[in-house]
Amino acid sequence: MSESVYYEQPLNERIRTFLRLEHLFCQTDYTLRGFSIWDSRSTLHALVDTLEILSRSDFKSELLIELERQSSKLIAIQNAPGVDAQQLDKVLSELQSAEQDLHNLNGQIGQQTRDQDLIANIRQRGPTAGGDCPIDLPALHLWLQQTPEQRIEQLEDWNGQLSIVRKPVALLLGMIREASMPADQQASEGFYQQSLNSNTPIQLIRVRVASNLPYYAEISAGKHRLTIRFLEPQSGRRPLQAQDDIDFKLTCCSI
Repeated sequence: MSESVYYEQPLNERIRTFLRLEHLFCQTDYTLRGFSIWDSRSTLHALVDTLEILSRSDFKSELLIELERQSSKLIAIQNAPGVDAQQLDKVLSELQSAEQDLHNLNGQIGQQTRDQDLIANIRQRGPTAGGDCPIDLPALHLWLQQTPEQRIEQLEDWNGQLSIVRKPVALLLGMIREASMPADQQASEGFYQQSLNSNTPIQLIRVRVASNLPYYAEISAGKHRLTIRFLEPQSGRRPLQAQDDIDFKLTCCSI
């Protein structure tokens, strides 16, 4: 069990989308090679949710904008004193490679996977609660009767077609998270508030707390102000704000 828990809050829609994709990629990776039909079902639904995000008309351009923005920032500091030139060149090369791959891609990301009949049928039934059961999707029921090895091979192929997005999203989120140093803070009786400098656009707020605390962090942030409340879940009732002073680490990620 990890000693710390991180709570994150994106401050723009682009980073929010990247975080949702990261979540779906982690879910896919966890269940993809599982042998049970429920592992395969979970993987299929994660792939379908991923494709829903990637089907947005502006996603590809938003990803390219962020890759180009980060590349420009790195180029600007190439000759600055104290910069690890070798590491910078490595990251810059990865950014530019991902950017070129996206420019070379014709059509939507994941279109080949999206065109699969099974995937299309699951997407169509998605809004219906329980709509993927055998009475509604006999094609899925048949597909699940294959051996685990056959299902996993098919899922790996479909998942692999999304690698063009996986790598740049992981790279960008890693850069953003590591761009700023965490600071020790304390929430008095579970409440913390801080003014933000609107001249330094923050992309992501990260709150790190000890995992043994019975509280979770509720973060709200805008251009000018950050507010954090630590709440304790209550069985059958609304959560209560902590009465204790909570020590935590705060990172306002900006790059």
